[in-house]
Amino acid sequence: MRSILVTVDDTPSSVAARGLAAALARQCGATVRGVTALEFSDLDRVEPIPIGGVQHAYDRLQHRGTLGEERRVRVAELPALFRRSFADMGMEAPCLTLKTDVRDGLLRMIETCDLVVTGCDAEFHLESLKGVTPLVEHIIAKGSRPVVVSGPENVESGPVLVAYDGSAPAAKALQIAAQLGIFGSSEARVLSISSDHSAAVAVAERARAYLEAQGIAANPEAVESSDHPANVLLKRAAEIGSRLLVMGAFGHRGFREILFGSSTRRLFDQVKVPLFVYH
Repeated sequence: MRSILVTVDDTPSSVAARGLAAALARQCGATVRGVTALEFSDLDRVEPIPIGGVQHAYDRLQHRGTLGEERRVRVAELPALFRRSFADMGMEAPCLTLKTDVRDGLLRMIETCDLVVTGCDAEFHLESLKGVTPLVEHIIAKGSRPVVVSGPENVESGPVLVAYDGSAPAAKALQIAAQLGIFGSSEARVLSISSDHSAAVAVAERARAYLEAQGIAANPEAVESSDHPANVLLKRAAEIGSRLLVMGAFGHRGFREILFGSSTRRLFDQVKVPLFVYH
């Protein structure tokens, strides 16, 4: 891995993402760049004016203008803060500010890196939001590179847990994680979940064999369960104290739902470790 792109926002998860990006950069010898943006979609939306509410509408408009100016000032400070935080760790890390066409511009920047690291609450609105934001979903679904999504907690040690269901997306996620050097010197655990234990064993063994061929020692684990994969993953990640969860975004047996369905919020809200996602 040669380059890491970090979304720069002023939220707890975004701050944790910086530390994670720095650790991965040191581990792999990669460079780091940051990107922030002037994003006002939440302030620019049209609000209905109630009957007799002209003064209220005017006051709201003035308030949104004030919030917009405050955001401009704070966003202007972020690149220097980002550079300084990495300089304190002995690293150089430039930071660009997108001012127009934010979402498409971000996708174009993603094309120039090997990995994206983002806080789960990054939206360039400078406020903490619960769960994964629409911006992060956009990066995962539309971006051309793997993404590591961080929560607000720093997790510095522990094994890397691979959620592996034998699908093509899961195999691709495993391959790209291995090729990028994501595992480093950490222990790798491969978790396969199925209602058929023998099938789960076979799937986990294939992933272990692939990692072994890449020079990565891995311990396979087959779980026979009819429970939703999100519940099993959350429980196992906590039990082994993993530092990272690797998974494909569009696998079968419910993994698509984990990322973009009803269990998305549960997984991102409750999992305490960063997620490496690729599709």
